[in-house]
Amino acid sequence: MKTLLETYELNSFYDKAQILFNINFRVSQGELVAVIGRNGVGKTTLLKSIMNIEVVKRGRIKFDDIDITNLPTYRIASLGISYVPDYTGLIPGISVLDNLRLSAGKKNVNLSLAKELYDRIDELLPKKADTLSGGERKIVAVIRALLMNPRLVLLDEPTEGVGPIVAKRIYELVSRMKDGGLTVVVVEQGTRFSHVKNIADRISVMVNGRIMYETTRDKVHEEMELIQSYLAMGATK
Repeated sequence: MKTLLETYELNSFYDKAQILFNINFRVSQGELVAVIGRNGVGKTTLLKSIMNIEVVKRGRIKFDDIDITNLPTYRIASLGISYVPDYTGLIPGISVLDNLRLSAGKKNVNLSLAKELYDRIDELLPKKADTLSGGERKIVAVIRALLMNPRLVLLDEPTEGVGPIVAKRIYELVSRMKDGGLTVVVVEQGTRFSHVKNIADRISVMVNGRIMYETTRDKVHEEMELIQSYLAMGATK
């Protein structure tokens, strides 16, 4: 498969504090790659580094053979990368429909994909974004990202703060995205490992700013004890 995204010796900093150390990370076209680890180990920083948000970097990042390391965020997004932050990024005070319109850049939004992915979307469209439940906001944020017609979607802890039933629904949505041919990177806490291990093609375990272990879906069961030992390591802030 063609490599769509790749980082080379990526080091990332907030001011003088180094968060990522020599990250070499690759995602092939059509893959779903999960990055898992405890709180504070650098998972979100990896996604922000790809999008060039808030961080200072050394190293290189390429998307579809284009060096995006120092491009502004809007240019990176225009190449076809959609980022769904853990706080969802929905605009409060306006309806879900208007949030989707703004993302799509047009008034008449084709909602057929949204309805296919989430059959209750019609109930949410007239509601103000800030009145939705946590799970509903996560689902709408993912759908909003898809309306931007991306080639790669970066999901930052899409099930954080939601119960197991909603988490299962969100991962059903993510699985459909992958089945539709979309390339996806999802970062999650190790406590959500059970949700990602059956749908991710590859899994990377991050410990204190470094990718310490990588495996594939077909090896997860036999390597579970080793994976759990890595998930027990690292920051918990």
